[in-house]
Amino acid sequence: MFVKLPLWLYLVSVCYFSFPYLSLASQDAYLNRTITNEADEITQGLISYQINSQHKQMFALDTQVEMTVSGLVNRVTVKQIFNNVEDSWIHAKYIFPLPENSAVDGMNLLIGDRVIEGVIKPKQQAKQQFEQAKQQGKQASLVSQQRTNVFTTQLANIGPLQQVTVEITYLQTISYQDGLFSLRFPLVVVPRYRPDFQRSTFSETKELISPMLDPLNVQRNTEGQNASASHKVSIHIDIDGGFDITKLSSPFHDIQQHQNGRKTNVSLQGKVPLDRDFVLQWQTSVGDEVAATVFFQTGKTYQDKANADVNLDQPKDIYAMAMLFPPTLTSKAQQQISRELILVIDTSGSMAGESIIQAKQALNIALTALKPNDSFNIIEFNSSVSALFSDAKPANSVYLQEAKRFIGSLNADGGTEMAPALDRALTSSINANAKAGSLRQVIFMTDGAVSNEAQLFEQISYQLQDSRLFTVGIGSAPNSHFMTRAARVGRGTFTYIGKSEEVEQKISQLLTKISQPILTDVELYNLDGSVPDYWPAQIDDVYQSDPATVSFKMPADQLQPVIISGHINGQYWQQQLDFNQGRAAVGIDLLWANTQITALELSQSHANRQKVAKQVEALAMLYHLVSSQTSLLAVDVTPVNPHHPDKSEHQLATLLPAGWQASASQQGVLPQTATASRLWLLIGMSLLALTLLYGLWLKGLLPAQRLILNSAE
Repeated sequence: MFVKLPLWLYLVSVCYFSFPYLSLASQDAYLNRTITNEADEITQGLISYQINSQHKQMFALDTQVEMTVSGLVNRVTVKQIFNNVEDSWIHAKYIFPLPENSAVDGMNLLIGDRVIEGVIKPKQQAKQQFEQAKQQGKQASLVSQQRTNVFTTQLANIGPLQQVTVEITYLQTISYQDGLFSLRFPLVVVPRYRPDFQRSTFSETKELISPMLDPLNVQRNTEGQNASASHKVSIHIDIDGGFDITKLSSPFHDIQQHQNGRKTNVSLQGKVPLDRDFVLQWQTSVGDEVAATVFFQTGKTYQDKANADVNLDQPKDIYAMAMLFPPTLTSKAQQQISRELILVIDTSGSMAGESIIQAKQALNIALTALKPNDSFNIIEFNSSVSALFSDAKPANSVYLQEAKRFIGSLNADGGTEMAPALDRALTSSINANAKAGSLRQVIFMTDGAVSNEAQLFEQISYQLQDSRLFTVGIGSAPNSHFMTRAARVGRGTFTYIGKSEEVEQKISQLLTKISQPILTDVELYNLDGSVPDYWPAQIDDVYQSDPATVSFKMPADQLQPVIISGHINGQYWQQQLDFNQGRAAVGIDLLWANTQITALELSQSHANRQKVAKQVEALAMLYHLVSSQTSLLAVDVTPVNPHHPDKSEHQLATLLPAGWQASASQQGVLPQTATASRLWLLIGMSLLALTLLYGLWLKGLLPAQRLILNSAE
């Protein structure tokens, strides 16, 4: 016998029992829509293609990285070897990460015994010529920049059972911070969050997403291949830093080393997965004796071959890179000034797991460094933004205790809406009653997993005012493109924390050195008072243990010493750099041009966007560099594929960065730590279900109603 239920209770019970299935269905629909409708998905370390409507993938058989460090310059060759395991011709596309300061200047496509050298061309022209070569049945390769640290390579007409090798070469400068020389090589492209661009008043940018790779698919798709080599890398490094190395380590990987005087050879112990960035750090016997050094080069790396005879008698330019080590000073008590410290923490879903633990630990350490005359506030953001206080509060025991409780309650979930968080930190939360002369500093802790970097750079530049923005990269593979450039625009520094054991040391070092800049108002000029062509145009403040690095150019017939000057503790200071005491180096012109390109792109806005694009293209063409406006193209002149079918190119997943978490339902795709769109989708479907049920109830067509009517009869 059935009991007649009220309509509202009947509908609630039906929705209650159907909710899990409705939720899963809406999630699947949302995720499928996200992936299939996105034209700019990115994959890493593998080639994907389509044959007869069947989606397949070809894994890298081998990835080899060779580095040669000379002083402050690192020349790198990245070699990736792929195999066409099919008995038909294919086109392919894959992606790879590089350091954000890499100057990519070379690419070779190796097919069998042939070596096809890449040539720099304007981006659209290179793309058109690649597509033309593909249709003509020619073998070709195209390397393009998506971000300064994300590049794509397209391959055309790879023969049946043919092996293909792509070599990418670039230069980068070695970092020196907190007494350590270090280089960082990214091994994984972090999945990027896509914000709601329509809500932003700043420029939009090209979207990038990266679905996660299901480890089970790796095993299934590497059957018949060397599965153990898939998505793994070997690294070998030769270091000649100019001084004896006293201490060398890699915090995240096991290495083996062999030292021979000033030279040191380093390599990984076997191959490692492409799931977290490789970092190598070393100290030298330089100690506190060296105040400054200069590296220089005469002429360009890539001479203009077409006009070689015309330029033969013309004087060549000198390209130089100056590195200034500030003197070690002990801050005096009377020199300490009050600070307004704004701590911003990313609590989005991409921070789940080890990253949020590190970030919360960093916040607690930052609180202990506050002094009684300081003020502070904490801002957390995911899909929305919330602040502990409406504005900065004094660093007393009452407010500090409240802050610790706030930190303890933080969890990682939701989207990565950085724009509102930056707005809150740089403008909305400014304390109008702050002490005169106080130093306002914003420490932004995040993994930087966003795709709208250009929009955020423009926002920071517009809203910074008198604040200083310091970025702290959290996790195994933070988006260094965003973190480094955001700190540059914000006139601060970037600190990378890769594991929990580093948090206390690095946060303490950061807070100590930013409490008082060592060298301010830094300028560069020639001995005769003229100003060389140097970049960045606005040299950053110099903090304890951090050097100032400046790239500049001058005519060889006007070669003279340069002066770096500034203020230390309010007193004028200068240092003279003589070229006869400098060291010759290779590729300094590429680093100078790359630094200028970075400065130009950071100055980009709605008003000057086209002008900047033309300037970047001209500079990159002149110095043979891949940029946002240029690409490397290699085309074999002889057609080899008589059928040259046009096959679609599809993109697959990348390895999940070490320490990231993903639910079972999200395995194999990007975790959508997004806005409330999924919730609205669920609500909409729930309302639709309720409407249908209500219509059936009015007509008496529900199963329970029929049974009740039958029993009554």
